[in-house]
Amino acid sequence: METPTTQLSRPRELPIIGGHLALDFANTVDDPLGPERHDHAATYDDLVAWSTRVETISDTQAGRLRRLARRETGYAARTVERAHDLRDTLNDLFGRIAEDGPGATRTAKDWTRLRPFVTEAMAAATLADHDHDHDHDRGRGRSGPRPASPLLRWAWPASDDLAVILHPVAVAAADLLVGDELHRVSRCARCPWLFLDTSKNHSRRWCDMNDCGKAQKIERYVARRAARRTAGGAKVRPG
Repeated sequence: METPTTQLSRPRELPIIGGHLALDFANTVDDPLGPERHDHAATYDDLVAWSTRVETISDTQAGRLRRLARRETGYAARTVERAHDLRDTLNDLFGRIAEDGPGATRTAKDWTRLRPFVTEAMAAATLADHDHDHDHDRGRGRSGPRPASPLLRWAWPASDDLAVILHPVAVAAADLLVGDELHRVSRCARCPWLFLDTSKNHSRRWCDMNDCGKAQKIERYVARRAARRTAGGAKVRPG
């Protein structure tokens, strides 16, 4: 039986709001500036759980990687460190693009950091047909359904390399970097999370209206009430 204490200490399920695999991986620290900060990629098992959830690996592959990580603890720890390096790179790269706009010169340094991840991923990649009913159809860039899919995809179907878990993210980031949706990369007005702004007028401001959007509205409401109280008090003159 769960006690109130254990319920409060358990982190919430990480929202998947980026609209793109690379951005969702960049967002794997929940509440990054707040009191409930939680890293959902702190361990190799965390990485496996996240990858299974966004469907870049199958349940079968997840089990195989977990068993391998228990045998190769040192390599698993190094893979987690590389995952954090990749995440930092994605935040710097796409955060700069969100703030300053796309530009080859501005992104050159960050691309130099991303390139080794992409090179390693492509060296291990194979080509596979798209089969939407198959459990291994997992290599998409978006974290949700795509309006259209190519006939072929990159795949890492049966690798026993623990680093395989990073490959789909790295390739998705490279695809986004030279794709036609790069101009849609945006950063939340209230937190560091990144997302693809697919709104008609490029007007989306929040990572999630239920999180930062709601919090911002509450803060504005409290500020307006405080301002009214201050203004009301100023009108009262001493007798």
